[in-house]
Amino acid sequence: MWLTQLLERNRQCFPDRTALADEERAVTWAQFHDRTLELARGLADLGIRRGDRVAVLSKDRVEVLESYFALARLGALFVPLNHSLAVPEVADIMERVGAVAVLGESDLLDRHTGLPASVRIRVAFDKPAFEALGTVAPEVDLPAVADTDPVAVLHTSATTGRAKGVTVDSASFRAIALGWLVMARPTDDIVMVNCCPLYHGSMVVSLTYMAAGATVVLMPGFTPQRALAAVERHRATHMWLVPQMLRFMLQSKGSHGTDLSSLREILYGAAPMPLDVYAEAVRRLGCGFRQVYGMTEVGGPFVTLGPDEHPAPGDVTARIPCGRVVPGMSARAVDGTGRELPRGEIGEVVVRGPGLMQGYWNDPEATEEVFLDGWVRTGDLGFVDEEGRIHLVDRSKDLIIRAGQNVYPSEIERALMTHPAVRDAAVVGTPDEDYGEVPLAYVVAEEGTGAAELLGHVAGLLAPYKRPRRIEFIEQVPRNPAGKIVKKLLRA
Repeated sequence: MWLTQLLERNRQCFPDRTALADEERAVTWAQFHDRTLELARGLADLGIRRGDRVAVLSKDRVEVLESYFALARLGALFVPLNHSLAVPEVADIMERVGAVAVLGESDLLDRHTGLPASVRIRVAFDKPAFEALGTVAPEVDLPAVADTDPVAVLHTSATTGRAKGVTVDSASFRAIALGWLVMARPTDDIVMVNCCPLYHGSMVVSLTYMAAGATVVLMPGFTPQRALAAVERHRATHMWLVPQMLRFMLQSKGSHGTDLSSLREILYGAAPMPLDVYAEAVRRLGCGFRQVYGMTEVGGPFVTLGPDEHPAPGDVTARIPCGRVVPGMSARAVDGTGRELPRGEIGEVVVRGPGLMQGYWNDPEATEEVFLDGWVRTGDLGFVDEEGRIHLVDRSKDLIIRAGQNVYPSEIERALMTHPAVRDAAVVGTPDEDYGEVPLAYVVAEEGTGAAELLGHVAGLLAPYKRPRRIEFIEQVPRNPAGKIVKKLLRA
């Protein structure tokens, strides 16, 4: 199984090199390999078996990746959870995947009581019981796990706003990593500060560079000061972030007094790079930039634009191209029937290759809907230029991207509608200098209902990044004859 082979290879080639570091500790590749094997045996001793689903609820730390690799070695599926989700959201995901256990930080585990009955095991990373796992476990034989066995359920959101579980195997991770590394041509001395969370598909970027023996530096959460300090402390050569994180870093007073001279490349994705941020970063940092375009359903990052291909800031008139598809994967723009469009003609971007997911967990209808003759539909509108580069021009859905995180208006609308005074609601994205986009809610409500009351109501139902920035009261939500909200009128 590829994740296990990754560890075995790096232990052999770089035993004393730091594999992972967080704000508390660092582990070498030899230590990471040995602890993963020990932890797999300890989890087996607790009763976790091949095919079981195990939730991981934690901020980024070394133990998160130790758990992912240990569960994969055991043949169990790791299910990363967004630690900022509200209690009902976490319970819903765990119930739908049938999680038998949850691993994570004690403060987060204590917050989420009343989990589904299937969850029989709870272990906190920061308690002695986790550290002791496997240290006294018998030398049990672990199962042989194939690359095609499911290894993880990574959650994203569907068009309805309800989280969907993307089922992936090691073959997907391997295909994306090997194709990506051909394009990125990594050196042996990469130290990458990962500013993005390990609970969704962006974690594949970290796995990819780990495959090359890189050191990955983790943070419990992004702040500009924390990211700047990590670069300076670890003499980082690479950073992985979303554009708004880069904006915050450049705006931070500490950026002027921090030694960032070790940086060679900044990887960015999840949202378009604002041209003013790009120009300022090029001027002040003097490093290369690599764009990452990916989607959890196709294995993660499948298109990249390298430093040599990035235009000079003054040459950019619209958006920077996403780049070319990685070897092993294919992408093209198609019309509504699935017919490939000529170069330069805008259509929906679809993807095919060995990185594709096995499907949505226990959701064959949604799986069938996202596939088109063996290609996965991204929902993004774009085109392929004469040099084979993919350009994105718009999103075909009403998705709001807030600082790189996906926010679905329908989910906010449903939360608002649970308030007894709310008659109707519609949510659209509105531009924001700091976050790119934020949700704006239009609400029809009973007289006397206040915005603060509604914001407080949804605070108990939605993660902070999903909550509307502002609520505007209107007399009627515009709808077409079919009953669908005419959101272009609201945006206007």
